[in-house]
Formats: sequence, C-alpha cells, structure tokens
Amino acid sequence: MSVLIAAAGAILIGLAALDAITTTLAASTAAGPLTSRLGRWWWRAAHRLARRPDSRWLTSAGPAVAVLTLGTWLLWAGWTLVFSASPEAVLQDPEGVPADGWARAYFAGFSVFTLGVGDYVPNGPVWQLLTVVAVVSGLALTTMAITYLVPVVSAVTQRRQQASSIAGLGTTPPTLILNGWNHRGWNYLEHRLAQLADAITLTAERHRAYPILHYFHSAEPEQELRAQLAVLDDAVTLLQLGSRDGPHPAVLAEVRQAVELLLERAGTPAHGTPPPPLTLTPLRAAGLALVDEHTFARRLAELDEHRRRLYGFAVETKWEPDDTPADTSDRP
Repeated sequence: MSVLIAAAGAILIGLAALDAITTTLAASTAAGPLTSRLGRWWWRAAHRLARRPDSRWLTSAGPAVAVLTLGTWLLWAGWTLVFSASPEAVLQDPEGVPADGWARAYFAGFSVFTLGVGDYVPNGPVWQLLTVVAVVSGLALTTMAITYLVPVVSAVTQRRQQASSIAGLGTTPPTLILNGWNHRGWNYLEHRLAQLADAITLTAERHRAYPILHYFHSAEPEQELRAQLAVLDDAVTLLQLGSRDGPHPAVLAEVRQAVELLLERAGTPAHGTPPPPLTLTPLRAAGLALVDEHTFARRLAELDEHRRRLYGFAVETKWEPDDTPADTSDRP
C-alpha cells in the first residue's frame, strides 16, 4: 500500500470538505480557499477575453464558477487516489481481478455520486468501510451544493430586478431625479428610494453569504445592478450635495449607506480612472432650487474616493453607467 498516494488523496478530500463547509455553511465569512481563488481566476480570465460587455465570456462566468466550486471533482480525485493506494483495493466483479487505474477512477466516481453500479467492488472490510465514507461524503457535498445554489439563483434574479427598478426610474442621474419630482414634492421618489435602500442592503448581505454572486453578469445594462447602482448613487449625490429642497435627508443617507455596504461586501477597490463628472446644469434648467456650482464642486471633491469605488464596481463588468443595449447578434 502506498502511504503517499493515500495521504495525497486524504488531503484533497479534506480540502474539498473544508472549502464546501466554509463556503456553504459559514455565511458570515468569505468563501472557502478553493472557491475564492477559482472565482477570482475565472473572472479575471473572462474579463480579459471579453471584448464587449455583453460577451458570453462574462455572462457564463457566474455559472462556470458555480460548477467549478462545487468541489465534487476534487472529492472524486481524492477518492481515486485513496482507492489507488493499494493494487487490490478494488476488484472487478465477479472475476476478482484487480481494477486498473481507469477502473479505480470509475469506482470512485460512482461511489461519490452514489450511483450504486456494482461491476466493481471493494476488497475487504477496510476498503468496504472507506467506500461507505466516500458515498456519505459525496452525498453530503452534493446536498450542500444544491442547498447553496438554489438561493444563489434566487439572489441573482432579485439583483436583476433591482437593476431594472432603478433603470425604470431613469437611465441617467438627472433623468432619475426629474422623473421623481412632480414640481410640488418628492413623496414618490422618497418612497422608491426607501424601497431600493432595503433591497440593496439585502443584496449586500447576500454578497457576503454567497460570494460567487460577484461573478454573475447580465448581458443587458438595464439588468446589471453594478451599472445601475452608479446611476442611482450619482442621483443621490446630486440631491445631497446640490439640492436646496430635495428629498428627506434621511432617505438619501439610507441609500448611500446601503451602497457603501454593498461596495464593502464586494471588496471593491477605488478605480484608477476618475468617474464621469457630475453637473447640476440639467437640474438647474428644469427649475430645481440648487446651490452654486463652486459649492457643489467643493462638496463633490470630498466624495472622490467613494465615487471611484463605485465607478470601479460598475466598469468591472465592462458596462459603463450610461451604456445602452448593443446589438447582441455576434457576441465574442
């Protein structure tokens, strides 16, 4: 029996179990070591290969990371090594001939995935016991994976719904503000902003519980929360820093706090390129009571770090905050 091969298999099994437990059960921490590294590697590769924001490299990144981080392939490899540690660990039934390398991988696979195929059998009580452990580990990992992925799909859907809600209010910050102003008050916009603040806070906590959410990308800018969030936050900035008689300050602060929480949960650094400049001109032309441009520019400079982080969050998906849908007939 090769102790080194068995030890290598045990290490792979332990790594798969640790990553699965850390990712699926420890909702207050980051993803497991395997999930974190694979997710970052795959997303960076997809981002470099994508030439357009609606590229299939980006839209398929989330599902690909989800499949890669299930850990079943690592568990399978680990048990293959364990059953390869002894030349007589697995026998072909009914001849009793020792299984070759491919047959051991086959045996480990149908054990981990609980298929119950009986053309190969473990040889002796020790290998029979290890086969039971392999079946239990595979069943446990598969159950955790399904339990983890179902709410991830729901969270992705709700995140797109939030993006669509923001886009419905307005596709640019001035448009969003003017659509919510009825020349008499801000009741409608205040109500919608409060709803969005709650939804964004929930999405932020889901990014913490399900880190692979970061790698799901929409082919339509109206459904990409990272792009629409920049529009919403810039609208809040215009109202907070430039309006003399805007929505209730508590509502605006609630939205800003929710956005900052999401940026923190996503671990977004400040972008090297300055975000697009903001101006009060469209709002001034519409008749809103505003501060002078010098005062607004001074206040805006104090938000430079926050806006750079938000801009980096948006352009990471290659969608600019003011992008419009492109022809998707030939996506690279």
